[in-house]
Amino acid sequence: MVYFGRDPVRGRYDGLHGDFATRRCEWCARAGRCRAGGDSRARAIQCRIHDGMSTLPTSDRQWTERPRRSAGVPGDPGSMFELLFERSADPIILFDPEADVFVDCNPAAVALMRAGSKEKLLQLSPADLAPPCQPDGRPSRECAAEITGLVRKNGSHRFEWVARRLDGTDVSLENLATALPVDGRMLHVVIPRDITERKRAEAEVRELTATLERRIAERTAELAASEARLRTLVEHAPEAIVVFDGRTGRFIGGNAHACRLYGLGPEELSQLSPAEVSPEFQADGRRSEVVAREKMDEALAGGTPVFEWIHRHISGRLIPTEVRLVRLPAEGQALLRASIIDNTERKRREQVQRATYEISEAVHATEDLASLYQQIHHIIGGLMPARNFYIALYDAERELISFPYFVDESESTPRPFRLGTGLTSHVLRTGQPLLLGEEMNARKRRLGHEVTFDGCPELHYVESGTPAAIWLGVPLSVAGRPFGIMAVQDYRDPHAYGEEEKRILTFVAAQTALAIERKRAQQALRESEQKFRALFEATSTGVMIHDEHQYLEVNPAIVRMFGCRRAADLVGKNPVVTSPPFQPGGEPTAELAQRHISECLEKGTARFDWMARRADGTDFPVEAILTRIEVGGRRLIQAVVNDISERKRAEEEMWRALERERELSQLKSNFVSMVSHEFRTPLGIILSSAQILADYLDQLPAAERREHLDAIAQNAKHMASLMEEVLVLSQVEAGKLACDPAPLDLPGFCRRMIEEVRSATGSACPIGLELEPNCAVARADERLLRHIFTNVLTNAVKYSPPGTPVAFHVERAGAQAVCVVRDRGIGIPEADLGRLFSAFHRGRNVGQVSGSGLGLVIVKRCVELHGGTLQVDSRVGEGTTVTVRLPVFGNPTSPPGS
Repeated sequence: MVYFGRDPVRGRYDGLHGDFATRRCEWCARAGRCRAGGDSRARAIQCRIHDGMSTLPTSDRQWTERPRRSAGVPGDPGSMFELLFERSADPIILFDPEADVFVDCNPAAVALMRAGSKEKLLQLSPADLAPPCQPDGRPSRECAAEITGLVRKNGSHRFEWVARRLDGTDVSLENLATALPVDGRMLHVVIPRDITERKRAEAEVRELTATLERRIAERTAELAASEARLRTLVEHAPEAIVVFDGRTGRFIGGNAHACRLYGLGPEELSQLSPAEVSPEFQADGRRSEVVAREKMDEALAGGTPVFEWIHRHISGRLIPTEVRLVRLPAEGQALLRASIIDNTERKRREQVQRATYEISEAVHATEDLASLYQQIHHIIGGLMPARNFYIALYDAERELISFPYFVDESESTPRPFRLGTGLTSHVLRTGQPLLLGEEMNARKRRLGHEVTFDGCPELHYVESGTPAAIWLGVPLSVAGRPFGIMAVQDYRDPHAYGEEEKRILTFVAAQTALAIERKRAQQALRESEQKFRALFEATSTGVMIHDEHQYLEVNPAIVRMFGCRRAADLVGKNPVVTSPPFQPGGEPTAELAQRHISECLEKGTARFDWMARRADGTDFPVEAILTRIEVGGRRLIQAVVNDISERKRAEEEMWRALERERELSQLKSNFVSMVSHEFRTPLGIILSSAQILADYLDQLPAAERREHLDAIAQNAKHMASLMEEVLVLSQVEAGKLACDPAPLDLPGFCRRMIEEVRSATGSACPIGLELEPNCAVARADERLLRHIFTNVLTNAVKYSPPGTPVAFHVERAGAQAVCVVRDRGIGIPEADLGRLFSAFHRGRNVGQVSGSGLGLVIVKRCVELHGGTLQVDSRVGEGTTVTVRLPVFGNPTSPPGS
């Protein structure tokens, strides 16, 4: 298509001449008719418009007579071009570069520039129709001059231009300017196009691209931070975690705890297999290699085997553990993760408990003290290295320390010596255990023939024989009075004992001291009647003589034990009078006492635990050993009674500790199960979306990229919320979360909570707030309240059908704020109501709704910290009502958590 126009000043284009006269009109030639023929006045104008080539034939007559001829000769080229010029939808402007003015334009140009008429545009310059400067900051007049020069030089030029319409608005244009020779001078045909929308779209695309790049960078950083947090979680997990190839059995990596467990570095560990860090045989006698292969195959098949396993430290020490295997999702690889819990402490506690029982039994099974000492040595050898072991007893009357039992691989039994300043004397004198290891040996100094220690001037002695690499001694005490010591030592391993061994040996020594006392009493009774009388009067163990009906004689220890002033307060009474009506098992005291007496008279002895009652009415546990004796032809019963309050307390503490250990083990198992279940899906989505963005970022539409980024953000927030719940619970359990009340705008807080929950749940359910006017200012810990109501409101929305309203009612009842959250959701089964506040427990009807099982646990702890109460009422299919009462008004007493 050819665009052209005429000058309103007639004659402007007359007299075209020059080289164009010799050129044929290609347009006419294509039409098969050339009006110019050989006429020397024929002219042809060749112009490039819209990237196409066309020629325009003309002559002086044609230009001067165009208006006339156009009406009568429809086929005339001049008429056609004039018609095209005037009716073209594309704006066309003729520009005179010498005069620097526009000389003609078509109606489309008038409309583009919002001029109203052609006359308003003509005789204006490009700078008159432009802002002072172009987008690059250069003056418009300078840019126009430069463009004019380029058109003159190259014949045509395409460029972008910001024009200013006559109504004052700016418009972005793409222009094609072509030089046209007319009457010995050059005119420029300018065809502008409005590219405002294109520019706007390009700007939006650039802005969107920049936004996406920024968000991708932010999400990438968040992913990196999330990965770092998960890595930190694994590295600092309380249990050892290793990953290995299930086919080859080779370790791939492990956390720091695992390296400490085996005593190996990460690189050393990666060269080994589970069988190579284990003894040749496991506890059941099977080869470690065979059992390990079976467990790995079970895990590769989809199972999660949990089993006990004995590992071997690089030092050779065997470590009992509990192992949990699970296959890791890894395409093309058979990776297994093992969570390893060191059971050394649990096993040791079991051993201590067993040792206590064995020591108690040894008192009755052995014939004399020497046999008892030997049995105690054997029992301690099962708890710690005890190749070198001795018992030293102090004779206060002779002021001598003797060694009734001494086993040592380097030294012989020492002779008795007086209480001095050596290790044994130091423990006896202070009544405190002493561990002489690397730290103490580093402070050892020699002063002449003596050895002393920096910071411990009271400890000095003459060292003889082979010095031990480590020495551990603990006192043998009864009622807080040391009467001997029990010691172990090792000549080779300076790490054979530590604080744990010191604690265990101290506990065993307390039982041993009681056992020694009991055995001494028994031996004294067998020696002679006179010695029995002396022991009867002097022993710290309670002894009494009685028949089937009453106490006949009691020793002073019994008098003190029962809180009486003299023996006469007990003589003539019987166990029914000096005991509560019922024993701990619920059996009547009278019946049980008669049965024990009958057993003793029939079998000659009876041993049992008993609950006695002091003169002041307090009950205390005792161990009673009844022995049938003959005195003057009369069958009597000798009762040896020991106050075992301390032992019972120790046993109760041990059982509580064991129970707590089991609970912690179960919590760890539940936590690992929750993390592996709740993190697997969001992690898979995050990794998948991140991989798609990494591989196809430039090819994906903006909407799809946005969808992947939203998926990454949503799942990262989900995992962050799970970890936040775990961290809050750990703070509460560790006592690090306290109540710190401060003035609080309760209505504003409630509205903020509703908005936050609505935003977090995507407005899945409407939440209605009913707030009484007298609840304006409260005094509360906003952080605790946020934990409480975030969990309660989120649960109400999460377990309700979409669109179901949730009611949030707050009223004042005296000094308490009564907050009620009511939903119409799935409800809680009655069987689960009793375990609502157990960590990681979830209702059996939650289905596919995600959750950690920690929300209500945190709510309950926070409510208790705030001194409030929590009540949950629920029916399956009807909904749940949670009522929280908090003392936040007036001047209530400080809550327990503060």
